Amino acid sequence: MLMQDFEHVISHHIQHDDFMAALDVLIKQTDTELYYKFSPVLMQHIPRQTVSAWIEQKKKKLDPRRLIPALVHYHQQGKSTQTEEAIRYLEICIERLGNRDQAIHNYLLSLYIEKEDDVSLLRYLQMQGQDPEEVCYDMKYALRLCSEHNKQRACVHIYSTMGLFEEAVDLSLKVDVDLAKIQAQKPPEDDEVLRKKLWLRIARHVVEEERDVKKAMEFLNQCELLKIEDILPFFQDFVTIDHFKDAICSSLHEYNQHIEELKSEMQEATESAKTIRSDIHEMRNKYSIVPAQEKCSICSYPLLTRGFYVFPCHHAFHSDCLKNEILPNLKEKQRAKVQELFNQLYTTSRGDSSAVTPASRESLKNELDDLIASECLYCGEIMIRSVDQPFILPDEYDSVLESWQ
Repeated sequence: MLMQDFEHVISHHIQHDDFMAALDVLIKQTDTELYYKFSPVLMQHIPRQTVSAWIEQKKKKLDPRRLIPALVHYHQQGKSTQTEEAIRYLEICIERLGNRDQAIHNYLLSLYIEKEDDVSLLRYLQMQGQDPEEVCYDMKYALRLCSEHNKQRACVHIYSTMGLFEEAVDLSLKVDVDLAKIQAQKPPEDDEVLRKKLWLRIARHVVEEERDVKKAMEFLNQCELLKIEDILPFFQDFVTIDHFKDAICSSLHEYNQHIEELKSEMQEATESAKTIRSDIHEMRNKYSIVPAQEKCSICSYPLLTRGFYVFPCHHAFHSDCLKNEILPNLKEKQRAKVQELFNQLYTTSRGDSSAVTPASRESLKNELDDLIASECLYCGEIMIRSVDQPFILPDEYDSVLESWQ
């Protein structure tokens, strides 16, 4: 039987109000377009059977989005049976079939709200989670809809999902203080400023609105970020000190412990500074014996022929050899500074008329040492960083290859 024949038979049954017969014919045929065409009429008269037929047609892969017009039309007429069946179908699409179409999710959410089904609404929001990148519904649309229908708990959840924790806490305080506490725990643990701010809002509400001193004191145990001095400004002048006695004693005890820890750290720092000063003094008095035949570790010429450096690891370098090897590993400003210091020191030593004083020479020498001789070229960090560098640079490869031939 052709599609036109099926369409004619279904239309004939509908004209005679035989909707079950029309649905039976619709199920037996294979063209999904006929589902989209006749579903609005069938939903009006036999909604449960029509939705069941949609659910059973797994092989035909009906598009839920194209069935929405049939659901919306009769839902708008206020027919509760059609609404129940629409919810049943959309829940199966989302929970069983994994549909992530935003239009489907938004419509289901709107049905929950208009049906005043707060339990299902909150269950759906919890199921969607609080990762804004993963939720399937439009958060701004959902927030507007929930606000219009005064669904405060749902609004709190959506605010939290959007990362608007302050708004979530403020709204929670109109509903339930315990709900506000849950929201105050949701910001990242490393954002202590925001977490403390949220807890202070809750504490202020408890003190000023509920006037519950005992509950306010409990906040000090529930949130480590709050101290007694943080919430004291919220209390009226007539509140007696007895309410805060335990909290104040506890806070003073903590401060005493903190002071003792700081004293201990200061003592350790003082001892470390003494040890460092002693080590520096000893280093200044250390010396090495350089044999007459000692050679530079870079150029292999006799070391004593010109200025040199000797390191504790026994590597020794001519000053100019070490400078030339260190320069490529320094930053541009450091390279310029090294060259400037080198020129001032060694040009002066060759009889330049602009000679520097001995004190100034010592200062320049110390500055140059810090730049090129802070560690051994072969044993320090420079050698470690050069492990992954090629022995022959790409632009040198051709010339080195020719030299081998």
